[in-house]
Amino acid sequence: MTRRWLLQLGGGMVLAGWSDADLEAAELPSGVYEPSREHLGHALEGKPVSAGGETELSQPRTTPFEATFFSGDQYQILLRLTALLLGETPETPVIREIAEWIDLTVSDSEAVRSAARALSNPLRTMAVHYYGAEPVRKLEEFDAQSVSRDGLAWLDAESRRKYGRRFNLLGNPEQAAIFESISDIRQSPEVNAGTRFFGYLKERVIDGFYTSQVGLTELGYRGNAFYASPPGCEHLHVVLQ
Repeated sequence: MTRRWLLQLGGGMVLAGWSDADLEAAELPSGVYEPSREHLGHALEGKPVSAGGETELSQPRTTPFEATFFSGDQYQILLRLTALLLGETPETPVIREIAEWIDLTVSDSEAVRSAARALSNPLRTMAVHYYGAEPVRKLEEFDAQSVSRDGLAWLDAESRRKYGRRFNLLGNPEQAAIFESISDIRQSPEVNAGTRFFGYLKERVIDGFYTSQVGLTELGYRGNAFYASPPGCEHLHVVLQ
């Protein structure tokens, strides 16, 4: 029998399936867990971590990246949309890192949803009490693959309707105009496949950026550290001898 744990990673919920052998090796009971976030400090420092460690980072590839879920053309669109959201170019390293991570999470999303639906009643009840009913319900019901697939199809259809060409063949101004029409600053309150995709993509891009080395630096994240005295309040700090 396979047990499943509810995990929290980078501000988003993730369900991981583990075999009995994995559980026995880890000597952990089934239940609700949060993984170590020490990887954030290591990512910020740019230090390699030994394979198999709890803070293991992805290693540089020796071969070109191949998307798991998105087709080649779709992945190029994903790169462009990620760059538009962050005001960068698709060639920027952090843009490629985020796009690769999004491809991975979308590829794994159906397994996550299946795992959420397979939680036993006691574990689901515990998850609801710990995380709240809405996050658990979203894990069970939200279909990231359909949202991504339908959203990209909408972009292509809208591009053909307005400009007579597919989205990835448009120039930067045209792409930006279409993307703006489904963004948070759009004029129409209409909800469609494009707006749903934008909402999901925006959430993923924010999560990806602020757990990257560049994003952590922007936040001023320093890892697990403490101050000897309260910053800005040193005059109130009393050192006990």
